[in-house]
Amino acid sequence: MKYIFLLIFISNSVCSNEVQKVDLIYNGEERQYLIYSPISNKESPNKIVIGLHGYTGSASGFEIETTGGFNLMADKYNFIAVYPQGSYFFEKSLFRGQITSNYISSWNDLTGSKTKTPNGETCAVDAVVYAKYENCIGTNAGRCAWTSCGDDIGFIKDIILSVKDKFDIDDIYVVGMSNGGKMAHALGCEYPDLIKGVINVVGSPQYGLACKPKGPVNYIIYAGFKDDVVPPFDVVSFDKYFYTPLTDIVNNWKTSFNCTNLESNTINTHNLIQEKIHTGCDDDVKIISLLNMDKGHSWPGSEDNAGFCRSNLQSEIDIQLCESKSNLWGNEFLLERLFK
Repeated sequence: MKYIFLLIFISNSVCSNEVQKVDLIYNGEERQYLIYSPISNKESPNKIVIGLHGYTGSASGFEIETTGGFNLMADKYNFIAVYPQGSYFFEKSLFRGQITSNYISSWNDLTGSKTKTPNGETCAVDAVVYAKYENCIGTNAGRCAWTSCGDDIGFIKDIILSVKDKFDIDDIYVVGMSNGGKMAHALGCEYPDLIKGVINVVGSPQYGLACKPKGPVNYIIYAGFKDDVVPPFDVVSFDKYFYTPLTDIVNNWKTSFNCTNLESNTINTHNLIQEKIHTGCDDDVKIISLLNMDKGHSWPGSEDNAGFCRSNLQSEIDIQLCESKSNLWGNEFLLERLFK
């Protein structure tokens, strides 16, 4: 049985306006998320954007470093920003005679928590072995599993419904980076009736396990051509895990929605980006792929794969404090396409 208890603390440490931290119990596990309401506007916000951090990232790290100030976008586009925290633990290891503690956090998108697929395994026999979650014990996770095995899809849905009940919301969107992008992909597959649009940034699912959507939903996938963490085409990553090629994902989604039209653009304002827009789809949704030819495994407009940090609002997480960073173009580049 699932019980939820809410404790709300107010802080302004993540951005200029107030951010609330919500602590809860979900399926017997302590969980949390941050929520930001835009600075007072003539109109009340009528949409929610869920922002999902990457592997070993944090909720506040996603806002401050990964996206370089995503709350500013909430102010500009007038949406409620929600930053869930993935399940985390501290892996103990011995290094040069001393015990070290490594922070591990992740999302279970139902592909990173598995080893076997209909076509083989999700990693090579000599792949890097990652720390395992206790909630994977007794499951079919296997040696290639590197994420939590908990019900994160249900967790995010509960957050959406809880926030939706508190505000007059018309539209819900999910965006995510890397492991968070995989999670956004999974949520788009599972809840097209609840979610209007998804942005998956450098988060292709494990090869052989990529889900197909249950119904039409707007979908944007962004990839870095030089990415060797989640490669867009080569399938095999630097640590020898297998990921679904960008073209396979786009083909699956546009075929599922019977898209008939294709517009191709080359954008060279900040980076060289190849854009393909599929329209004429069921329910007038759009499928957009964005391939940044100049970058690798990073959020657009950011210089590196950041976000492995936390604000004072998440002081119980023993990792370094975030440095304030600015994203001059990437957030708007994505959101303008999501809201269009």
